[in-house]
Amino acid sequence: MKIITLVENHEDKSNPSLKAEHGVSFYIEIGDHVYMSDVGQSGNFADNAVKLDVDLSQVEALAISHYHYDHGGGSGRFFQENKKAAIFLRRSIEAEYLAVDDPESIRYIGIDRGLLKQHADRIIYVDNNQEVAPGFHLLTDIPGKYPKPHGDERLKMRFKGETKPDTFQHEMVTIVEDEKGIVILTGCAHNGVLNMIAAAQNAFPSKPIRAVIGGFHLNREDDETVWEIGEKLLELDIPKIVTGHCTGDHATEVLGKVLGDRLQGLYSGLVMTFK
Repeated sequence: MKIITLVENHEDKSNPSLKAEHGVSFYIEIGDHVYMSDVGQSGNFADNAVKLDVDLSQVEALAISHYHYDHGGGSGRFFQENKKAAIFLRRSIEAEYLAVDDPESIRYIGIDRGLLKQHADRIIYVDNNQEVAPGFHLLTDIPGKYPKPHGDERLKMRFKGETKPDTFQHEMVTIVEDEKGIVILTGCAHNGVLNMIAAAQNAFPSKPIRAVIGGFHLNREDDETVWEIGEKLLELDIPKIVTGHCTGDHATEVLGKVLGDRLQGLYSGLVMTFK
C-alpha cells in the first residue's frame, strides 16, 4: 500500500516546486487498484501529480470526505483529468455550509453543487458503511463517544432559510484495507479524530490500525485538550499518526511531545509506504 500526499498546507522543503494550499488530497495505491481521497481546494493537487509522476486518469474511485471547499474544491479539475472514476460523497441535505466568525463575517465554505449536478452520472451518494471498491471503505456510522472539536462551533449550515450549527452529518471516514490491517483517513475530523477511530474499530474489530492520516481540526483547542487526545492515541497503540492541515502547527507540536516518533507531519509530496 502506498499513499501520496498530492497537496497539503505545508511545502516540501526539499522540493519547493510542489504547491501547497489550505487543503488536502491523497493518492492511494493498493494492490492493482488506484483511488483518491479529497482533491484540495483548487487544481494544485493535479499540478503536483504531474511532478510526482502520478497519472490521475487511472484513478478508479474518489472519496470526498465532506462538503467543504478545502477537500472538494478541486473537483472541477479532477473531472477534467479523469473521465471514469466514480466520486463518492455522503448523502446529505442540500445546505449551504458557512464559516461565521461574527455576524458581519459570513463566508461560504461549501463545494460547487452545480458541478456535482453537471456530473451527476458519476456521483454516488453513500448512506451507510460500505466497501465501495476493493479495499476502499467509507464509514458514515461515526459514534459520538468523544467531544467534537471546538473549532466546529464557528461552522454553520443554512437550509431553507434557517442557519444553525453544522451537524457534520455530511462527513465520512475513509478506510484503506489490506491483509495486514487498515489505514484511517480523517479528512478534517470535524466529528473528532477519536470518534473516527472508534468508527473504524467498530467496523473492523479484528483489524489492526496501521496508521491514522489527515487533519484533526485541533487548531482552536487548548494544550490540555490536545495533550489528552495525544495520550488517548498513544493508549490505542497506533504505530503511525500523520497529521497537518487543520490540526494546526502548535497542536501538532503538542501531539509530538506525547507521541514522539509515532507522529509525522503532513506536507505536499509526502509518500507513505505500508509493506
